[in-house]
Amino acid sequence: MKKIPQIIVLLILVFIFSHVYADTCYNGFLYTYQNNSYMMVPARGVFQSMGADVKWDGDTQTVKIIKDSLQIVLKINSTNAVVNGEGKDMPVPAIIKDGSTFLPLRFLAELIGDNQVKWDDSTQTAAIPFNNSYIYVKAVDYSLDATSFTKKVDGVVVTGVRIPHNSPYKPAVILANNQIGTTQSLYDMAKYYNADIAINGTFFNAYGGDPVPWNTIIKDGKVVHIVNVGSVFGFTANGQVKMDKLRISIVGGTNGSYSWPNNWYAYGFNHIPSINSVYIFTSEWGSHLGFNYGINIVVENGVVKDIKENQDVNIPADGYVINLNGSEEYLAKVFNVGKTVDYKINFTNDSGNPVDWSDVVEAVGAGPTLVKDGVVSVDPVGEGFTEDKIVSLSYARSAIGVTAQGDILLVTTPEITVYQLAQIMKDLGAYNAMNLDGGASSGLYFKGEYLTKPGRDLSNALIFYK
Repeated sequence: MKKIPQIIVLLILVFIFSHVYADTCYNGFLYTYQNNSYMMVPARGVFQSMGADVKWDGDTQTVKIIKDSLQIVLKINSTNAVVNGEGKDMPVPAIIKDGSTFLPLRFLAELIGDNQVKWDDSTQTAAIPFNNSYIYVKAVDYSLDATSFTKKVDGVVVTGVRIPHNSPYKPAVILANNQIGTTQSLYDMAKYYNADIAINGTFFNAYGGDPVPWNTIIKDGKVVHIVNVGSVFGFTANGQVKMDKLRISIVGGTNGSYSWPNNWYAYGFNHIPSINSVYIFTSEWGSHLGFNYGINIVVENGVVKDIKENQDVNIPADGYVINLNGSEEYLAKVFNVGKTVDYKINFTNDSGNPVDWSDVVEAVGAGPTLVKDGVVSVDPVGEGFTEDKIVSLSYARSAIGVTAQGDILLVTTPEITVYQLAQIMKDLGAYNAMNLDGGASSGLYFKGEYLTKPGRDLSNALIFYK
């Protein structure tokens, strides 16, 4: 069974950023030893990200870490490390906790990476400078667990899950069958990624045609779909939560220039083209476009490799395809085989003001906003929604929220309006909350079983895993 990837990438500029991502994030815990606290991390993840090979010998209860000419041997419950054959004292021993081996972060990271570890007490996160980026390790309480509940709130029977803010759970937005434009049961998606918790994500085309998403998705640090309607709920690498009426635009350039005649633009990612459109297609769409119209610019490793007209083309694993249609085909003059190509992404709110989502690694768009800064705030029409099922009618609902403390709330309800849902989320303690897809899509999975079973397969979901 495949587990969700351990590496979580982080966007690297503040308001306008490139689509190259580098940073990683892991969980650790604070261990008190001789009246001092030390960050301890699982034996493999962090140090493997630093290019080290980590080996465990159960017979001798030792861990061997090898990187280039460096070799470190640690014995469980001993503060003596053997570094290239010489003994070296550690401030804290390697330990086994709940069947897993944990090692002292700072001591080893500074040996392997030759860099000082930086500590942020406010977020309980260590940052390790490495290869012109950072590896982040957040201290969590491994004894904390998510809990499910069913209770009556404002006369409505509500089913939900609460995830403590300092628990070891990590969020991830997933696509059915790892591809945009397909569907899969919420149960199978959760099982495939070994997730403990899953809830349906954003709206999608469920009534004919390809089941593509209808709202924004950020996955593994990449913007993979854009629809500038509604709100977006996102998670940073160190576990912080953001929610905004996010609006995203794409600005492209060639040969290092973003000025004419080298600049271009795109409407979004992985979206079925319209008569006049520019879309970028990435590996999340699949191995090839699946259609044979428009002018297709094939970009691999940042360089134009091919230009094809009215032909289906493969999507490079290390690149993307820019599809030009109709009146936008004039942009083809910007591209030539061999030119370097790049793009930047702008984040603003619905008022056009820049917002910092550079550190968000997982996000799902839907809406409308239900609760903002502890106050019920619902304006579906103002967020661009026109469908009666969102604006006024009662439907089965799903929602996500975060408390002032940082606990995550995942909720499903029977048929109610978004206004009722907003009051329910506030009464449950949400400081910020957003409506998700609903109706037959509404579903909630918890530790191997449905709490709320969706009435159909889904195109995407939000999961939480350890």
